Amino acid sequence: MPDIPRYSNFIEHPRYGRSPCFTGLNPHTDYGGDTFLHWHSSKSCRIPNTAIAADLNKQVPATVAVTHYYDVERKCRDCQSMFIFFAAEQKYWYEDLQFGLDSDCVRCCTCRKEQQGLTQKRQQYEELFHVVDRAPDQNLALAECCLYLIEKDVFTSQQTQHVRRLLNQLPNEKKYNERADHLRQQLTDIERSMSNG
Repeated sequence: MPDIPRYSNFIEHPRYGRSPCFTGLNPHTDYGGDTFLHWHSSKSCRIPNTAIAADLNKQVPATVAVTHYYDVERKCRDCQSMFIFFAAEQKYWYEDLQFGLDSDCVRCCTCRKEQQGLTQKRQQYEELFHVVDRAPDQNLALAECCLYLIEKDVFTSQQTQHVRRLLNQLPNEKKYNERADHLRQQLTDIERSMSNG
């Protein structure tokens, strides 16, 4: 489906694109009343004629079941860009993934992917950090995780000293030197940008 000019600046979803998916279904006007619609899709953000029917048997039980999902306009919490939380995506969230109906999409696809990457790096860091006798490969991986998290402002600049210690513990062997040199350069660049900032 070609982009609609109004949505040309919206963040593109890898599966659904950036323009609404029109179905012609508009239950809030067709049947009168909003009580059965998802609270995330208030009239102010709901895109008319994009509704799809929900399968109430697949939703996590809630006080009020949701009978239809609409494409809704959202502003990303992180990058402040506009995006569409598609009705088909909501159906997947609330029926296949079994998210509670009170869960909402607050980040665009790009920022969600980055957030997931941060979570994975943080978990990897925590696992490696708690290894008692780390092998050199594990120290390298820990240093890489730490640098990544510093660059993403998850860790403070004080962690650069931790990275330096990890790199200094590595044996002077060819299989470690290239990666270690790359990380030392990355570390220097981070420290330089911090001192300039």
